[in-house]
Amino acid sequence: MLALLPLLALAVPLTAPGPAASAPVSRPSSASIRTPDFDETVAWYRDRLGFRLLSTRSLLRERVALMERSGFLLEIAEADHPMPPGPGPNLDATGATRAPVVSVLVQDVDREVSRLRAEGVDILEEPQDELEGDFRIAQIRDNGRHRIELREPLGASFNAMGR
Repeated sequence: MLALLPLLALAVPLTAPGPAASAPVSRPSSASIRTPDFDETVAWYRDRLGFRLLSTRSLLRERVALMERSGFLLEIAEADHPMPPGPGPNLDATGATRAPVVSVLVQDVDREVSRLRAEGVDILEEPQDELEGDFRIAQIRDNGRHRIELREPLGASFNAMGR
């Protein structure tokens, strides 16, 4: 079974109401995914989304890679069994996770989707503006079954570091 930590990375900072409203409270800065295609998945995130490999380690039953992109950490762990075919309780009809496991900030969602489409990446949701108008978003699938959200900040007040 696919074990996912469904965290959205680099999300808009949460702020507390009142006088300290400008100080960020907290935000996710990492996620973890499991895959039976360890080497292929590490290469996919490096080559397609620009993550850099920080470290790898071999454990008793699996290998683990730690990757980074713009301060966001992604841990890729090797699953010890193949993924079941077709949709399931955590997968949609396309075979991807029902919710994004990672949300990555990009400078231009339309350009990024166009580039990824040309590289053969599955585009699950075409670029569109969120209802609030703060982000332009799209969703893709990695080399396996993980849904990834691409987010382009539209507001001038957004700061990726939460300050």
